[in-house]
Amino acid sequence: MKRLGFIMAFVAIMCFGMSSAMAQNTNPAITNFVQQYFPQATVQMVMPDEDDIDVILNDYTKIEFRLNHEWKKVDCEHATTYTTVPAELVPEQITAYVNSNFQGATIKKLEKKHMGGWEIELSNGLEVKFNSSFRVLEVDD
Repeated sequence: MKRLGFIMAFVAIMCFGMSSAMAQNTNPAITNFVQQYFPQATVQMVMPDEDDIDVILNDYTKIEFRLNHEWKKVDCEHATTYTTVPAELVPEQITAYVNSNFQGATIKKLEKKHMGGWEIELSNGLEVKFNSSFRVLEVDD
């Protein structure tokens, strides 16, 4: 039983060490993005794959970057510090639409689509899709 506890503790320490090492080796563009828009948070984990780079901050904000280090998606749904997407990242047209149609709702997720469109998820649970000209394509609950 002691041996199992030791092994589990060792695995936990190794995982934390690997995620810390990965966070320390973060690309400067990603580090700068986090420092600019999430100054009270730090990179906790970086998980690259063949399509994108997933970054998790220490407040549980999730950010996806394309392989060229351009941000693709910001998810503050489970975040503890940044509970809404920073206003500086949200295009004016989207902010105006949300303010005039969903007063009191905040943007929890923001995604830039590859072909120029946008998708948001609001604090009231609605998802709104926009085309590249910010015309609303769809509102889902």
